[in-house]
Amino acid sequence: MATTITITHTPPITLITLNRPEVHNAFNETLIAELTEAFESLREDAATRVVILQGEGKSFCAGADLNWMGKIVNYSVTENLEDARALSRMFE
Repeated sequence: MATTITITHTPPITLITLNRPEVHNAFNETLIAELTEAFESLREDAATRVVILQGEGKSFCAGADLNWMGKIVNYSVTENLEDARALSRMFE
């Protein structure tokens, strides 16, 4: 079950809400994975014609979570490449 996003499906519209308002909905590895999974499942959903992406709270999205960025600065080249690929898959 998703912890960083909520999904409301009212065909033909699916509303995805970034749900990390305490950090202005900043991206981290969990949010990226959950968004990727949501988009992949919606790709197969014939009832969804429109996807609306919004942020909970007063910010849509602050970008990358600074705590996450502090962690990944110590990643190996291989870990950094896999992290970049995960982000790329989210946009496919």
